[in-house]
Amino acid sequence: MATVGEVFKALESVMDPEHPISITDPQMSIVKQEYIEVDNDSIRVQFRPTAPYCPMGGLIGILIRHRLESVYPDTRIRVLVLPGSHSLETQVNEMIGNNQKYNQIVEQMKDRGMLE
Repeated sequence: MATVGEVFKALESVMDPEHPISITDPQMSIVKQEYIEVDNDSIRVQFRPTAPYCPMGGLIGILIRHRLESVYPDTRIRVLVLPGSHSLETQVNEMIGNNQKYNQIVEQMKDRGMLE
């Protein structure tokens, strides 16, 4: 099973869609180690978008989930907005957590060359 540190390290390659900076960079503070929980066969990551109205909030969550599913394919991955950090928290969490919506977005991103 992965550790919090390993999960955090796996997320270093995920860049903020609006800035060419890793989401784990302390300057951005989108994901911190204290936002990560590892439990048996599941990983839960919360993230803080760069602003409460961040238009890329959902995309950041999609990128986090996609990265972790590729690194930890046999692990249940859950990605959520840090409570109170986004004005559309419920909608963003639904977009990331709903498998059908998530898969549609990932396919669109692959078609556009934004994901492998």
